Amino acid sequence: MKDLTPFFNPKSVLIIGVSRQALSFSYTVLKNLLEIFYQGNLYILNPNANDILGVNSYHSFDELPEIPELAVIVLGKGILEIVESLGKLGVKYIAIQTELKPGTKINDLTIHLHQVCKKYNITYLGPSMLGIINFNDNFTTSIIPVRQHIMRENKNIKEGMSFIAQSGGLAGALGWWTPSQRLPISKVIHLGKGFHINEADVLEYFLNDDTTKVISLFIREISEELIGAVRKVSPTKPILFYYVGKDEIKERELQKAGGILVLNYIDLFEIAKIFLWCPEPKGINLGIIGPSSGAIHLIVKEMRKQHLSLAKPSEISRDIILDKIGGSTCNFGNPVDYWPPEKFVGIKICGIYKTSSEALLKDDAVDGLILALEFFTEIEFDFNIYASLVKKYPNKPIITILVQAEHEGAKRVIKSATELKIPAFENEIERAVRGYRLLYDYYAKIKKRK
Repeated sequence: MKDLTPFFNPKSVLIIGVSRQALSFSYTVLKNLLEIFYQGNLYILNPNANDILGVNSYHSFDELPEIPELAVIVLGKGILEIVESLGKLGVKYIAIQTELKPGTKINDLTIHLHQVCKKYNITYLGPSMLGIINFNDNFTTSIIPVRQHIMRENKNIKEGMSFIAQSGGLAGALGWWTPSQRLPISKVIHLGKGFHINEADVLEYFLNDDTTKVISLFIREISEELIGAVRKVSPTKPILFYYVGKDEIKERELQKAGGILVLNYIDLFEIAKIFLWCPEPKGINLGIIGPSSGAIHLIVKEMRKQHLSLAKPSEISRDIILDKIGGSTCNFGNPVDYWPPEKFVGIKICGIYKTSSEALLKDDAVDGLILALEFFTEIEFDFNIYASLVKKYPNKPIITILVQAEHEGAKRVIKSATELKIPAFENEIERAVRGYRLLYDYYAKIKKRK
């Protein structure tokens, strides 16, 4: 396994070819590092500038006060000569983020790059790569903007999702885009041409990265190396993937190797939070609590499609629910349909959810719980009622679906759910139920392998 740590968290970095032109890609690399307050030693080399954005610009390699751990090349020409100079200087890690121009003889460049890097024992990324975003350690080489507040929100996370994208734009968007329910992101990388280090190498690096719990892949091409790496990594860390190529045989091979095929691109993030926050499901029998038969029937229909079942609670659980909840609850005590509630007030609604949730979670026949929430802003629904239940029943997944919930109330619930590490979905019933099925299948396959 290649050690890629200096690419993700270098103690010192040299950027070669930073432009003074604001909003250019090379300018943005430096601007990002300054805006996120990168704590390592930062150097830039541009013989035509004395300083850029207040950072002293060196005119030659000889002027540098130390050998940087990582060199980032954003200059558009003379790549081989620069790599040779860096090799002589003693630099061992180089990210070539220069975009190759049309007409470049890629094979010739590859051969010469390998020769130079082998001569000086250099490990390199690229070329034509967007770069890396390491939220956890506060570092980036991204050529497009990265937002300080998003870096700060994900700094020093204990467990998160890491993302490998065969698309610079999709990888770079994670520098500013966040989903409606913020999930912790550890690392993002776009490798460009990936001549030396490829996605398989990065997967193996993530296998040993403590802050990466789930891996998502957006891929255009599936190589044998990638399939082998997925086979090695997936028993330890779930790998979600979305493939936009045409090779259905390779896609099936990647699934057979342990990759989890998702239905669409956004699933790479939305389904990831189920894998991040939910424990291993023990079975396919679910409890449902909802405000109306309509919302419950929508969930049940998708459950049938995903071959999931309604749990049949014990008589004790059923009697507790039927006695204390009211509404139109099924005679079996599941699903819990509490329409119509006695009053449309938060305390009453919270009491219904807490009582029925505890009864179902406590029951051995129930493997997981799906909550449907449908309320007005006036209902002060306090989702923190689940704080004690998550601690009391840590081995049962809880998934929340907001069905036509008014915006302000939904914001409050999502914020609390995120703090409690409970996946929440806005009007995405099918995705939530499908995610549970994928989670169950993943652990079932691991058990089968063993």
